[in-house]
Amino acid sequence: MDVDTARRGRVNARVDPSPLPSSRPSAPRADPNSDPAEQPPLTLATLVASQAPASAGPGSSGGPASSAGTASSDGTASSDGPAGAVDPASVVAAARKYPGWLRFAWLKPVPLLAGSAVLLAFDLAFAIHPRISAALTAVETLLVPVWLTALIVLLWRPLRAGARTEVKRARPVVFLLTTCLLLACIGEKWLLLGHAAELGPLADEGAPGADAGARGVVLYRTYTVLAFVLANGALLGRRPIERLFATAADHPARLMMVSFGVAALLGSFLLTLPQSLRDITDASFVDGLFMATSAVCVTGLAVHNLAETYTPFGQAVLLLLVQIGGLGIMVLSTFFAILAGRRLRLRDAAVMAEMIDAESFARLRRNVAAIVVYTLCVEAVGALILLIGFVPHHEIASGPVAGVPLSGAGDHLWAAVFHAVSAFCNSGFSLFREGLVPMVGSPAICLVIAALVVLGGLGFPVHDELLRQARLRLRGERAPRMSLHSRVVLVATAVLLAIGTAGFLVLEAGRSMAGLSWPVKVLASFFHSVMTRTAGFNTVDLALMGPATWMFVCMLSIIGGAPGSTAGGLKVTTVATLFATLRAELRGEEAPHLLGRALPAGTVRRAMGVAFLMVVLVAGVLFVMLMLEPQNPMGLALETVGALGTAGMSANVTPSLSAPGKLVITLAMFIGRIGPLTLALALANQASARSYRLPEERVGIG
Repeated sequence: MDVDTARRGRVNARVDPSPLPSSRPSAPRADPNSDPAEQPPLTLATLVASQAPASAGPGSSGGPASSAGTASSDGTASSDGPAGAVDPASVVAAARKYPGWLRFAWLKPVPLLAGSAVLLAFDLAFAIHPRISAALTAVETLLVPVWLTALIVLLWRPLRAGARTEVKRARPVVFLLTTCLLLACIGEKWLLLGHAAELGPLADEGAPGADAGARGVVLYRTYTVLAFVLANGALLGRRPIERLFATAADHPARLMMVSFGVAALLGSFLLTLPQSLRDITDASFVDGLFMATSAVCVTGLAVHNLAETYTPFGQAVLLLLVQIGGLGIMVLSTFFAILAGRRLRLRDAAVMAEMIDAESFARLRRNVAAIVVYTLCVEAVGALILLIGFVPHHEIASGPVAGVPLSGAGDHLWAAVFHAVSAFCNSGFSLFREGLVPMVGSPAICLVIAALVVLGGLGFPVHDELLRQARLRLRGERAPRMSLHSRVVLVATAVLLAIGTAGFLVLEAGRSMAGLSWPVKVLASFFHSVMTRTAGFNTVDLALMGPATWMFVCMLSIIGGAPGSTAGGLKVTTVATLFATLRAELRGEEAPHLLGRALPAGTVRRAMGVAFLMVVLVAGVLFVMLMLEPQNPMGLALETVGALGTAGMSANVTPSLSAPGKLVITLAMFIGRIGPLTLALALANQASARSYRLPEERVGIG
């Protein structure tokens, strides 16, 4: 071996041409010493070649493969770096030898975006023209594999050494979700084209079929835009979505936000299927999104009459969304994982324990299973009792019939199951044409539904403690003192029920309840006292009540139920903490206390933060609604508070809202379900701990 050869060997051994490690995924780098003008553009061929392991054979650019590296064109050896990495220079050399038609240059972001934009413009302009729209939709269907291929290439680009594991796990989730939604959009467009004759042409305003045709065009264009965004969104920027899914796995607040959002979006597609609607002319993506969000967020606001608009399949979709929203997606997924015998990872168990407030990892599996089993058992018992009460009403077994208030369910058992689940999950949906108004004088029905709503609004932690207390007392053992949380929830719930019953009696006894007997007035007042805080059922039309009663309903709706329950609002424990803080401040006490226990400063700060955020949200949403809707301001206030508090009380304003107003209320329901503080935590970044303290200085208050 001569001196020059030895020197070249030592230099090649010291210099590693592989790319430096990075925490972000990117395309393979080309050789920095080569001329940039000679480097070919990044195409599908180069990216696919970068994924393939080095192998020997005809057509291989590197010659015989070995674990040490690949041979370059000048005969020197180059290292592949870490295991599984590919030398960028060899990738470029391999790409140059591919035929031109295999490079798929038209799959690059700019041509693909431009072509998709032209297709979108034509599809929007000709919606819904039977032949042209069908041809354009066929082209989009054929382009689905192209879009998915581009998405795969972008999501699975070679990761540099040191890339985050969370991002790798998030990519299959992003791809699967995007694929499902894209196929759903294309499928919905084909279904709309199949019912184009029923929707009718877009005629002049006031002509027969004009309204149905306009809704069909809007729905078709909505799915077209959604398909364009889903197909090309990854080309515009995938990393924010990846980071959201990656961080959601370790962040309970973000996990709740993402899971409820995905469930509402998928539900909106199902509710606009022709199989879900009695009349295809009622199809609207905005209405479907509103109803799906209302069901997942267990609010109960509705833009349609469930009995007249949705088929049994559509009603089943709504009931499934209500059950998912009541239990929580993560609780259900963890429960099925436990049934399948799978072991939870430590990180997943920690996130789940924080979401359901489990005392320890050892109790996590028991708590999750108990939540699901307890919920299903209570709903089954409630459905059985309601079935006994519904059987004497024969009109319940018929479909929607004009002039028959209790028609619509089509079956006594289905009506009992639907109302039991809707009541326990605090959603307030009813299958009857006029809701529960015809049942105002039925104590059996009203008290059972009220009991289910109260139980759902107490939360599982309180249920678990009450059951343990009952078991110990039945054994003759001395039960320990209940926790402060359970005692505050029970006392506050009892006080609010009493105040609500008295308030409705005073305000509406001589107004909307004037034609009822006094026992029925008391029953109706108690029923509405329960419903205004957590659910949306009513036995007296709220539109007949006075403005003072509407204000009273808003006050109860903003309070809500208990933490860890299916109810929304500020929560009764938050209001109790604020009351204790105000009392301590007025008395000059050092710390607030409740039921013989002092409250930590962190609990007080959290309660104040939740209350402040809720006030800001109510004011902001109401301001936007007043700008968008020419409705009664008090009616809009009731609608806004009912959405943010997920109580679902409305003065029949919801069906008359415009599309922008429906979207605003949809967002309000979503925020109200996950909670304002949870939303703030999901959007905020965790601040690092300070190693110092700032000097204190007083400011004037009050």
